[in-house]
Amino acid sequence: MRNRVDSVFISSVLFTNALVCLIPNFWASVITKHDRIWLARLDSGGQLATLTRSDLSIVCLAVILIGLIVIWTGYLKRVRWTWAVMFILVWVWAFPLMVMPILGHPRSLSIPEWIYTAIYYPGSARARAESVLLFLLMVIALFIPVKSFFLSGEGLRPIHELSPKLIGGSLVAVLLIMITLSAWVRLSVYEISPADLASWQQFPPALPPPNPCAKP
Repeated sequence: MRNRVDSVFISSVLFTNALVCLIPNFWASVITKHDRIWLARLDSGGQLATLTRSDLSIVCLAVILIGLIVIWTGYLKRVRWTWAVMFILVWVWAFPLMVMPILGHPRSLSIPEWIYTAIYYPGSARARAESVLLFLLMVIALFIPVKSFFLSGEGLRPIHELSPKLIGGSLVAVLLIMITLSAWVRLSVYEISPADLASWQQFPPALPPPNPCAKP
């Protein structure tokens, strides 16, 4: 028996991977009973910000759960309204949450420098790169099955077999793209040194002690 897959199934798998990858970040921001101890030590502003982030994370986890339920109950069966639900999830929920903050942030690094920093240094650059990649994965998953949902006839669509030649060619193409991207990042000339890129890890120099002989 040969395994057969179609664009809707591939889209469902991509959507599932992207949404599941978002769960740990949101789960880590949820306040539990054990977190109330250190939360009480914060000032009122810190407590409000932490609780707000926790509430937002709970809402996002609920959205992810709804998305997974929609994917594996109706979307996989090519129910058209489920595609509209995923469209709203991508462009109304994911885009403002994952991409708009990056677009509104002033950029001090070029794209190669940003990729280099995201690969070799943990921090905000890597977190933003992960957000962009997951969003692009959801966009790809959204538009892969458009023909199956809207441009085909009614009823159950035929399931097309993916030939070994197509799978092998796709894997080779992805490998070549990754090699080219790695070479581009490694061989590019950067205006800032790795020490400057890691400067966020260094503490500022200590202030000199006051001079008792100085005049006020």
